[in-house]
Amino acid sequence: MTIYPRRSSRRLTTCAAAIGSVFAGCAHTPHASEPPIWELTFSDEFDGPEVDLDKWEVLTRKNNHNNEKQYYLPQQASIVDGMLRITATNDPHDGKAYRSARLESWFTQAYGRFEARAKLPTTKGIWPAFWLLPRTAKWPQGGEIDIMESAGSKPEQVTSAFHFANDAGEHEHVSHKYLAEDADGNPVLFPDGFHIYAAEWTPDEMMFFVDGVEVYRVNKDRVPVSSTPMCIILNNAVGGWFDGDPDETTIFPQHFDIDYVRVYQSAGGTPEPAKGSKSAQTHPDSNK
Repeated sequence: MTIYPRRSSRRLTTCAAAIGSVFAGCAHTPHASEPPIWELTFSDEFDGPEVDLDKWEVLTRKNNHNNEKQYYLPQQASIVDGMLRITATNDPHDGKAYRSARLESWFTQAYGRFEARAKLPTTKGIWPAFWLLPRTAKWPQGGEIDIMESAGSKPEQVTSAFHFANDAGEHEHVSHKYLAEDADGNPVLFPDGFHIYAAEWTPDEMMFFVDGVEVYRVNKDRVPVSSTPMCIILNNAVGGWFDGDPDETTIFPQHFDIDYVRVYQSAGGTPEPAKGSKSAQTHPDSNK
């Protein structure tokens, strides 16, 4: 399957933040040159009766990073109306106040276009994410690409980030928070509908998109762009540092709905994807 990514004319307003000494730039206007031609290497349209365990590892995990409060359980992930639904609830389980789910693809790839169409939850203390991480490298070695993260109490804002190890092996990251406006100049509230979140990753740079609009770009002059194959992660955390913990305003249940996930490689000669096997892969030691 080959696609030509479409560019949206919708106006986008952005702001950027840099961490440490590493530069994080503002939104880019797409280049005038023709977009690359992409060839599909992995997809899940979530059309089956249940989660495809040949494509995804659905975690059972009690303890997580970032002071998060959820217990990840497979039963919190389901297929509903042709979509993956990750449901966060306030049902206690084994000492944890909340339940949710996290899926990690068995498939891994270095470079290409990674894309998901999703509808976000929104309430204080909820933290959905669509991101990439090596399955075998100890974090932050190999990097981490956060295509989309959302703080539930800020429905008008979505964040992208890149985490990496500096020359001393210490963690650094760059991140970018952006806001969108519709054609009438009104703020876009991302949980109100489905949006397409994507990243294009090459040996030289990483570009992040919302609904076809490039909103952020970092290149190898500013960060050590990773060459390590990464898996796809979909999760819906509760609590932690990103949006704080739930409070009296928080509403449960909260659903993170994913219509599809698609991965492409360039037909123009970027390196072939590396596809891991179940037996050869282990859980990464990540910060999420």
